[in-house]
Amino acid sequence: MKKKVLALGMAALMAASAMPTMSVAAEEPITISFWNSFTGADGDMLVELVDKFNEENEDGITVDMDISADFNSQLSTAFAAETGPTMILSSSAYRFTYGDYLQDVSDVFDKTTLDKSDFIQSYLDYCSDGDKTFFVPFQVVGYYMYWNKDLFEAAGLDPETPPTTWEEWESMAEQLKDESKNVYGSGISYDYAYQIAHIMQRFGGLAVTKDGDAWKANFADNEGYTEFLNMYKTLIDDQANPVEADTDSMMSAGQVGMTVGGPWVTAGLDTAGVNYGIGLIPQGAAGDMNSVEVLGFAVTTTASEEEKAAAYKFIEWWNTADEEGSSPALEWSLANGFPAYTYSVQENEEYQASPKLSAMSAANPDAPTDFIVDSNFAGINSIISDVIPEMINSVAFDSASVEEALNTAQEKADEIVAEYN
Repeated sequence: MKKKVLALGMAALMAASAMPTMSVAAEEPITISFWNSFTGADGDMLVELVDKFNEENEDGITVDMDISADFNSQLSTAFAAETGPTMILSSSAYRFTYGDYLQDVSDVFDKTTLDKSDFIQSYLDYCSDGDKTFFVPFQVVGYYMYWNKDLFEAAGLDPETPPTTWEEWESMAEQLKDESKNVYGSGISYDYAYQIAHIMQRFGGLAVTKDGDAWKANFADNEGYTEFLNMYKTLIDDQANPVEADTDSMMSAGQVGMTVGGPWVTAGLDTAGVNYGIGLIPQGAAGDMNSVEVLGFAVTTTASEEEKAAAYKFIEWWNTADEEGSSPALEWSLANGFPAYTYSVQENEEYQASPKLSAMSAANPDAPTDFIVDSNFAGINSIISDVIPEMINSVAFDSASVEEALNTAQEKADEIVAEYN
């Protein structure tokens, strides 16, 4: 399914207090193409905001947006034919796949009024490779801890005091379980590789790191990963964690006391009327971390200087507050429940009034944001899809010991890493 928006028009752009913007302005009306894959309700909001920009900007810029569920294939086909859009919105991991087709956008802070110091540096780092920045942050996707306050109270636990360590998680899970009501204390899914990755790295650090000039996999003999898998196995054996794929639905149904998931988990909990809390995932022996995925705006190599300048105008508009203190970036966070990537949005009163967003933004902004592998390792998708699922499944279904599971994971990860050394 594709949605296409093409709206023409010009009006007032930003607040009267706005500073002079880009040094390269469109002398004549210009249309730029913008591709992404936001096909859901958030895509509808994106259409509305792009329409608003087209109606309000005074620079003669029209953003022609194409939203496609087949975005990746569409993009690869276009690049292969040496064509493509002016601008894309995607995971910053696309810099690994399409880095040769993306321009360095480091100068966006020189050619607009955007203040680089307002952007949380760790998120900018996630969008960069060396001294080149390929994406300007748009959305931060982190994972968080959710707990059912009513189940906590029924188990005699303080509903306002969730676990802060994995030892407490395991202890509380045992107290929360109630076999007579089909209630489990812990909701860790064998079929949710992203969830597993976010948890296990807090125990044992990153699965792939740099060793000198070479990449190195870290599964075998990893004490933290061993501890995590043993905890997971114990929770299953003690009936404190279900052997189920969809623990998010179980959480919404009031059958799970605690789980880990992304911001979208709140939609199911709110719809079901669950009385829940949200907080940061407990840290482990690996130390402080803020593992995330960052989505962002990128400008492709098919864009001319004029088109790049127009794209910068849109990115600037997205991140600039009006007279009332609102910006598209703020509106997006408030409506879709994703934490902000700038200090100014995080400090906005309306943003701070949201318990969910405040909880999500409590992470240390200076903590490493790497998710399961060093953020510059291009083989992340293979680690997530080809290594972690088999590892966790073999433990969940008793086909392998923890040691065997980690050794097999190491062998597969070594093969993946070898492709990038």
